[in-house]
Amino acid sequence: MSRRGIVHLSTVHHSRDNRIYNKEVRALVEAGFDATLVICADADETAPIPLVALPRPRGRVERLVGTQAHAWRALSRLRPAVLHIHDPELIPLAWTWARTHGARCIYDAHEDIVEQVASKSYLGPWQRTVATAYARLLTGWADRGMDAVVAATAPVAERYANPRRVVVHNYPWAPDAGAPPAPVPGRLLYVGDLSEERKLSFMVDVTRRVQARVPSAHLMLAGRVLPEGREAADAFDPAVVTHAGLLPPAEVPGFVATAQVGLIFLDPLPNYTTSLPTKLFEYMAAGVPWAASDFPYWRDQFGPWEAGIFVDSEDAEATAQALADLLLDADRRARLGANGLAAITSGLSFESEAATLTGLVSRLLEPPSAARSRRGRRSRRTTTSS
Repeated sequence: MSRRGIVHLSTVHHSRDNRIYNKEVRALVEAGFDATLVICADADETAPIPLVALPRPRGRVERLVGTQAHAWRALSRLRPAVLHIHDPELIPLAWTWARTHGARCIYDAHEDIVEQVASKSYLGPWQRTVATAYARLLTGWADRGMDAVVAATAPVAERYANPRRVVVHNYPWAPDAGAPPAPVPGRLLYVGDLSEERKLSFMVDVTRRVQARVPSAHLMLAGRVLPEGREAADAFDPAVVTHAGLLPPAEVPGFVATAQVGLIFLDPLPNYTTSLPTKLFEYMAAGVPWAASDFPYWRDQFGPWEAGIFVDSEDAEATAQALADLLLDADRRARLGANGLAAITSGLSFESEAATLTGLVSRLLEPPSAARSRRGRRSRRTTTSS
């Protein structure tokens, strides 16, 4: 098989996005593919992940026009055989570029963008109607026009009928698990984007309440502050919360290992209630018990591992009591943390997901004659067996 170039492209995500940089592109590089990440960054990089930097836009309009023009030029220079995009707004550009340059194209559906747009509270009724219709247009275009669709969860994949639809979960790499435990007494921890949809003010409020029961309680945060979380972040009380900023992926396991409890609370929006948060897997990989919003889908997916607790994340007082009880119960924390680590080490890791991704890319890189031959062999085997 000729392993020609693969480009992952995003104009929205940050350059160290865990799914893109540390998982999918890393999986391709480690498998021997010629893979490059094209993304907004300060400068080009050659290792460990080849990266071509796009200029950072100063606003949405510049991102949709100027940054996409820079992306087109970068693609024309790199001329990949497979283009793998991560932003819905790139679907028209990617489809056009791939069709005019004889390339194959993959759309990576991190989330259900139709549900995501439909739940945006800051949009007025007519804006939401128009935005939802546009999101449906884009997902339909990706479904019918892309050579493959990669989805982050099974519920997201169900929106697509593309014959090359696969699910690549956000499980942690097994080698990333097992950072030496270094729990700090009372430390509640969250890693990820910081916004009100991700319950930033709620986490701070809950921590204040926990401190009344467990004086050592303190909230540690790591991640980007999104615009809708800026007001809460500007008012952080250092006696309650510490913000470590955005960490490189390699530093996250060690940071997580300092927690006594990992937090993941989200607004009950359709796009969140059926997600599989990377954070829960990161907590489990570090042997840290978690506290999560009590969504039915999360109970079905994560409950059987008995690696954490579910709380009513619309009720600050009830959540604070549950967290205080967990902080004061060392035996329970140890049991839950051990269960989570066992789940990760027994096979809940990105190695199997990497195989799904590299297998898909290998098939897309096959010459048409080889693909037809492989289909023919399958057909003959089916005929013979019948």
